[in-house]
This record gives sequence, structure tokens and C-alpha cells, in this order.
Amino acid sequence: MKKINNKILVIGSTGKLGSKLLSFCFKNKIYINSITSYKNQKKMKTQKEKYSIKKSFCLSHKEDFIQFNNFIKINKFGIIYFLDYGSKTLEFMEFFLKINTNTIFAIANKELLIAGGSILINKIKKSKNFLIPLDSEHFSLYRNNPKNSDIYKIYITASGGPFYSKKRINFNNVSLNQVLRHPKWKMGINNSIDSSNFINKVLEIFELASIYNIDINKINFLISPEAYIHSIICYNDMTISINCFNNDMIISLVKPLEIFFQKTFFKIKKNINFLDSKNLKLNEFNDKRYKIYNYIKLFRKFSHKNQIKFMILNNIAQKKYLNRELKYTNIVPFIMKKVDLNDNNYEFNSFKDILIYINQISNYYDKK
Repeated sequence: MKKINNKILVIGSTGKLGSKLLSFCFKNKIYINSITSYKNQKKMKTQKEKYSIKKSFCLSHKEDFIQFNNFIKINKFGIIYFLDYGSKTLEFMEFFLKINTNTIFAIANKELLIAGGSILINKIKKSKNFLIPLDSEHFSLYRNNPKNSDIYKIYITASGGPFYSKKRINFNNVSLNQVLRHPKWKMGINNSIDSSNFINKVLEIFELASIYNIDINKINFLISPEAYIHSIICYNDMTISINCFNNDMIISLVKPLEIFFQKTFFKIKKNINFLDSKNLKLNEFNDKRYKIYNYIKLFRKFSHKNQIKFMILNNIAQKKYLNRELKYTNIVPFIMKKVDLNDNNYEFNSFKDILIYINQISNYYDKK
């Protein structure tokens, strides 16, 4: 990869991933040029001072938003990290893709990837830039670079969240604290809810299909209780690739830096986890307590438009649940009652079309 410059932009620096990345870069003497937050201006200011970052922008402030738009129109970057939440970042993509080439787009933002879909993926490729997906499931496939014609089946994995191993729990009686209590790691509220009811796996299947251009009918998920196996590829020639690593997001966060600077930051430890057989245990997802179970086949019929609608409705359902306007067990039914398969013939032509649709859906259902 030809280097243009070593400018690094981190969008969403104040979250857990951003904080982890900035700390790593500081310890390894990697200079971050610019950062953004959405609301947490206080933490961003602390980061800017602590890590000697030149530029910072709080995107919920009108003046900063305008300044950031002007900034990205005249600056090129070696790596752009998308560690924010929500699809709003799609607004900046036209500028990024117009001015940057040979830039690594390191994306952890699930909503951005689903909203952009194959349009975003194709534009990144055509503009001679590179995508590294950072979510562990999609990142685990990066080295394989799977091709649809070679594949019989691809599985991503789920840990099972707080309830899968507890078969006696009645979902009608679970509290918010139970929903948010992931057995393996701490996540944000939205991701914790999605993990508890497996909506996150549906969203990740949508992502995988567009990132790697894989037929969505070939994609499914399994339960990996130890969260050590992240994906499995079953090839047409009857060979199987099992992709696993310690569940630590720093592994995927550092990969763009390793590729760009052509330097290895990590060395494999002697106590390799696959020697522990419990790390390789897998189970089929067959628990009918989860409302999502009944819709797995239907999700594969979704158009890009319905995938976006599903994502936005899920965000709205989460807000209603947190505001006690919706029961936990009604999150999935709330979403599915509003999905219209008649939309499946519609295709978006641009980021602008997508953003208009997202605003329409958000505004319409937020008022209800």
C-alpha cells in the first residue's frame, strides 16, 4: 500500500473503543491528528490535551460540525477510524471518498455499514481506498477475504448474551439490569440490549453480506459460549476454516496501524487459547424463547431498504423499552409489524437517498 501521509482521524474518540485506541497509540508513539465526539466535549478536551492531538470537533455543536465539514474537504488521511454510533456519519462519506485515496477506512460503526450497504463498499473500492471492518466477526474474515463462488456456508458466532445458557429464565420477567448484564464483557446499553435478544446477529449478517459480497442465504450464526471462535467458513471443496482469537477489540483496532505502518505490534503468547477445548465449543441457535428465532428465514429476504428500516426501528424500540413504553418481549414484534416486504424492489442510488429515507423513518416513528 502506498502511503499518502500518516494523518489519523478518529471519529468517535470518547467511547470505549476510541479511548482504548488513543491510549494504545500514545504508548506506542503513534500520533493522532484529529478526533471527534458527538456530545462528550469534556472528555474529548481531556483526550486532546493528554495525547497532544491537534484538532478536535464536537459534532453535536453546529459550529464544530461546519468546521469539521470544511476540515475534511481539504485534508487527506492515512487512516480514518469510524468508532461512533449511528448512521449520521454517512453524511461525510462523499467528502472522504472524493479527496482520499489509499486510505484505510477502519469501521466499527454497525449502523454506518448497514445504511451504506453495498453502495458504500463499492464506492470505497472504486475510489482506491481500503476497508477493514473492526467488529470481531467481520474482522475474523478479513485475512480469508472470502469469495462467494468458493463458499458453501459462513457462520459468525454469538456468545449467547445473558440468557442463552439459563433455560429457566422467563423473558416476561427479566429486569433491565439483567438484560444489560453480559456474562463476558461490558458494552454500551444499545449493544447490550441487541446482544441479549440476538438482534445484533441479524444486523451482523446484513453487514457481512455487503462487506464481502456474500449471498445472504449462505450466512448463519452459531453459539460460541466462550466467545473465542468468531467465524467459520465452509468451502465448496469440503475444507473448513475456523477463525478464532481472544475477544479483545484492541486486536482489530491495531490491525489498520500494522498495515499502514508495516509494523507488527503484537506477538502471539505461548498460552494459546485453542489448547483449551472449552474455547472451541459450539452450539446451534435453537432456543424458541427468543422472538428473533421465528424470523431468521424472513431476514434473508430483506432488501437494503428493509435492512435499514429494521435497524432504525430497532433503535426506536430500544428507546421505548428504556422509557418503559415497550416490554422487553415486544421489541422484536414492534419492529416486525412495521416491516413491509413490498419495499423489496426499491433500490437506493446515492448516500443522499439513504439519508433522506433514514430521516423520514426516524421522524415518522419517533412521533408515534
